[in-house]
Amino acid sequence: MASQTPSRILVVDDEPLIREMAREILETHGFSVWEAVDGQAGLEAFLETPGGFDLVILDLVMPRLHGFQVMDRILQVAPATRILISSGFSPDSRADLTRPTRTTAFLAKPYRGKDLVDSVRRLLSA
Repeated sequence: MASQTPSRILVVDDEPLIREMAREILETHGFSVWEAVDGQAGLEAFLETPGGFDLVILDLVMPRLHGFQVMDRILQVAPATRILISSGFSPDSRADLTRPTRTTAFLAKPYRGKDLVDSVRRLLSA
């Protein structure tokens, strides 16, 4: 029986503790995780290998590029990319994020590890 390749996830958040916590939780559940320190670094990592990530987790408020800008650019390049926006701020300016779609979802901070894993699995299986 061939082993399945773990899903590749890019975590983009300017808070080191949040990035590290998300990476540890997701790796514990069998995912391969890459980190980016802000929106610009996240976009650059994605553009280096479009289609190389199964899912991108984006913080909304970050230096250089905020989450909406990164999401919009990623979806221009690879429209089927799964994106999980995570923020402690309300996404009122983008009400579409609070209504999950096949490829996007919103997870409010602070979140529990189980909520993160459940959201990731739900998006990946959609």
